[in-house]
Amino acid sequence: MTNPVHPAAAVLDPDIPEPARTILAAHERVLPPPFVAIPRPRFGGRGLKVAGLALAQAPLWVYLPALACWTFSKRIRLLGIAAQVAVFCPIVFFGVYGFAFNTMIGVPLQLIAFLVLLTLSGEPKLPRLMRRYQDRYVRSQDLDGQAKVLLSRAQTAVVTVFNSHVHRQGLLDDVRNTVTLPHQLWDVAQTLAELSRLRAAQVRGSLGLNTPRVVEALRPQQRALGLATESVVKRVEALEGYAARTRAADEAFLELHAIQALVEGNGDYRELLARTVRDELALAEIDGLTERARLIEEALHASVEQARRVGLSLIPKAS
Repeated sequence: MTNPVHPAAAVLDPDIPEPARTILAAHERVLPPPFVAIPRPRFGGRGLKVAGLALAQAPLWVYLPALACWTFSKRIRLLGIAAQVAVFCPIVFFGVYGFAFNTMIGVPLQLIAFLVLLTLSGEPKLPRLMRRYQDRYVRSQDLDGQAKVLLSRAQTAVVTVFNSHVHRQGLLDDVRNTVTLPHQLWDVAQTLAELSRLRAAQVRGSLGLNTPRVVEALRPQQRALGLATESVVKRVEALEGYAARTRAADEAFLELHAIQALVEGNGDYRELLARTVRDELALAEIDGLTERARLIEEALHASVEQARRVGLSLIPKAS
């Protein structure tokens, strides 16, 4: 069973590669707004301080690899121990000559270790990803009030579907859900971000004036914004309709399991009644649970089928 999904502070483009999207999602609350430029560090972040640290660590990796590898994984630690044995062997077997050999061979190895450490260091991965994908996420705090509410509604609807029992049990079209719903949410977020930007630009452009001429000049823009807002509202309502169908299927799913659990105990009740009152009416009532389970199962299949149909209606038809 997958872990529950929670509403996020930012909506990420689902086409971002999964490793990068995972890192960005884990740090979504520190993502910068789209209008803040993230500077690219000089030399890829490999300044004098980083170079100095690499230079200081190079002898450690050459002469004490076991110590240098100790904070890494078990496999890396074993490799470090093996390298440490290789460092000590010449000294153990050849004494001063072995020490001289290690010193002589250690100089180029230190240079190689320095270059490797310098290459692996530099700018951390998170700022690099933030700069690369800055235009491919939408933060809730960058939207105006109306857009923020609509985005929250869309996120809640998608989360409801993904957290449902019928989705996690594969009763819905979970493959299409996994592909379609994130793209639907991303499209909604992009539209809401553009609506928020244009509404803010409209307020700035009008200079706060409310004269008849200004109102008349704004009317075409406001009509366009109204139509676009109405369209995205319908899309959000469609997602909420799918979520509502999914909740109904979930209720039928849970009810079916509850009835099935009760039916499993019917045998014990039959034996109890057979040993005591031999009451045919009581036996008939218990048998009724089985019939009830059958009806609930039919209702579950009907609810799941309705939810699937609503989900399919969200998928754009191929041209």
